[in-house]
Amino acid sequence: MNIRRSIFCIPMFIALVNSAVIVNEGDVDQQGLYSKSDRVDILTNRNFERKIYGQKHALLVQFYNSYCGHCRSFAPRFKAMATEVTTWKNIIRLGVLDCSVEENNEICRQFEVMAYPSLRYLHEFYVKGNGNIGEKVHIADSPEKLKSNLITKMQSEQVSGRLITAPSLHIDSYSSYSAVFKSLPHDINYAFLVLENVNSTIGSELALDMNDYQHIRVVRVSETSELSNIANIKQFPAVIALSSTLEPILMYPKEPTKQSFLKAINSFLKSRNYVFPVRDQGSQEIITNENSDEYPATLNTDLVYYSDLEKTLKTSLHTEITRFKSLTGEPLQALLDYLDVLITSFPSRGNVKEYLMDLYTTLKTRKTWSGSEIYELVNNLETEHAPVYTTNNLEYIRCKGSQTKFRGYTCGLWTLFHTLTVNAAQKLDTTDGPKVLKAMHGYVKNFFGCTDCAMHFQAMAARNRIFDVKENDKAVLWLWIAHNEVNLRLAGDVTEDPVHPKIQFPSVSRCPECRLARGAWNLPAVYQYLQNVYGADNIQMMRRTITSAAASPFSNLDIGMLSLLYM
Repeated sequence: MNIRRSIFCIPMFIALVNSAVIVNEGDVDQQGLYSKSDRVDILTNRNFERKIYGQKHALLVQFYNSYCGHCRSFAPRFKAMATEVTTWKNIIRLGVLDCSVEENNEICRQFEVMAYPSLRYLHEFYVKGNGNIGEKVHIADSPEKLKSNLITKMQSEQVSGRLITAPSLHIDSYSSYSAVFKSLPHDINYAFLVLENVNSTIGSELALDMNDYQHIRVVRVSETSELSNIANIKQFPAVIALSSTLEPILMYPKEPTKQSFLKAINSFLKSRNYVFPVRDQGSQEIITNENSDEYPATLNTDLVYYSDLEKTLKTSLHTEITRFKSLTGEPLQALLDYLDVLITSFPSRGNVKEYLMDLYTTLKTRKTWSGSEIYELVNNLETEHAPVYTTNNLEYIRCKGSQTKFRGYTCGLWTLFHTLTVNAAQKLDTTDGPKVLKAMHGYVKNFFGCTDCAMHFQAMAARNRIFDVKENDKAVLWLWIAHNEVNLRLAGDVTEDPVHPKIQFPSVSRCPECRLARGAWNLPAVYQYLQNVYGADNIQMMRRTITSAAASPFSNLDIGMLSLLYM
């Protein structure tokens, strides 16, 4: 394992720096959307094998993409569940891997992760192998449903003979209280019988929550068993506290929920002077200032920066395209179409055009490529054509969010395709604009890391007849319309950057002439605005004041058709 370390003259300083940067062979305190304080194992390419394979506990791993809007909205649910199942850590642990981090990409490719977020269950003593990519667990819309899905999977694992270190999650029928205690180890002082439906997960969750309670056992009992009649129980689920002397006490919490039952059980045990287990409450939350990076609050959002375009281009080729285990057929053609419009319409500087042409030509020589081969090819050609990227430290400027979880790549992708449609429209006697829309559709459908976002885009594209656009100027406006439709749908969403609200752009303050009476759009003015912002001559290398741009040729627009699309 090669770890780059800075070299200092003073050995003690070296030790201090290394201990601050590297935590236990690749463990990190924070990456992407998660930190240690979220009670999850943060997996990286450096610690993945050590934390995954041969463990005594099972794992639920979330493969996600930190710039995926669906992943961002899912994160609070996953964090909430992680907090609730912390006490299960000897039985199952929750892990997260950010597939947008280039170094993690090979793992995501090996596990054939094609949709984000993706949950995989890996049983205890998991072994590395070509076919061992975990079992998919359904994504749910609440922490409780997520937990229910996980428990159902754990129940089936015990039926298969695995998860033997966990308390029994099976449900049985009993004819008497003595029959219950005969099935338990001799050192059990109290059994808590959960009488419930076979599909209920309350009993299993209580058993898992109390897995470290000494001399205590939770037993699931079918509501149809003879014991229900003996206890004269009419409402389910119900809990009976049963001592080793076979003295039953029926518990009646106000609400028949897991939390209410657990509270009642703990109160019962406390009244019997039971000594509860001492639990690790987890490491203290790492205090970070997500706004610590300098953020230009007064940045002119009418400027496009070349750094944004280059960082987006590199991310697409290094992490999105290469996540495929195998690339052939439609996805390969979509990649070639993407490269084609980049070659013809990207405002290339430096060696980027030659690099893209070489990549395109090479990929056309075969009908099938593996993601690993494409990743190696991309890196080799970057070295061969170096420097491909003209900005020294690729970073988002216009697309930088107020926090790391906002904007970034998604903003960059919109910016890239706006730039491509505008610069395609500036070429006379071509119809490259519609080609850009076709390439964008193929890219989003096949490669964009946010699966939910990609499905929304495809539905919108079909509804707004993307493939019926035949002229350059209409391609420019079609994409503007589509962008505003997405902004309208996501306004107020958890993924929205509060510093950059999703408005209908351009705003009146940015382009007063873009609005007519009563707020209607002045489409010729909007078209000119887009030319001024995304035109190649106006793309900035550094932060500076916006410059005026020459007017671009403007054909007769079918304003009626475009207005209909927008409505």
